[in-house]
Amino acid sequence: MRVWQRNVLTGGLIGLWLSGLAWAFWWFEGRYVKTFDRPAFFHGVTVTPPFPTGAVQVVHVWRSGCPCNAGHQDYVNEMSERFAAQGVRFARAGLADDPGLGGVLKDLPYWPIPEAWANWPGAPAVAIWDATGHLAYVGPYSDGAHCNSDSSFIEPVLVALLQGRSVAITQQDTVSCLCDL
Repeated sequence: MRVWQRNVLTGGLIGLWLSGLAWAFWWFEGRYVKTFDRPAFFHGVTVTPPFPTGAVQVVHVWRSGCPCNAGHQDYVNEMSERFAAQGVRFARAGLADDPGLGGVLKDLPYWPIPEAWANWPGAPAVAIWDATGHLAYVGPYSDGAHCNSDSSFIEPVLVALLQGRSVAITQQDTVSCLCDL
């Protein structure tokens, strides 16, 4: 075989191999790699909180296996323990028997999402009631895939409610890292 024929054959095989790799990458990305930062509208229709009135109440809406949880899990554990020491009551919503729950979430009482919230935009998210049982906040923990005390939407709400101030953030458009429930 001549040198130029071997070079053309080698170049053709390399081109075919690169085309196959490009197709495989395109197929994998389209099938398995999804963007989870998406626009969502939270509309908190007033519902009865999970516990009797008298304390600020928080429901973590959670779904195991959601990639968005990774940036929130440590904060949720730390924040829940810190505010529970100040009298805030916590529950969780999502799947009743969720085997993937970790940290404080696995020990929280389960609260089924009310029928009025059947179109809840996704998880991880939170609902907060004041001590009188009025819905104060519904929405994500933060505007991204990670949350801490500095980026949290809910920490200022909890602080205000514990100080006796009124909060009403029950309808909001947001872009956040959310997975379907």
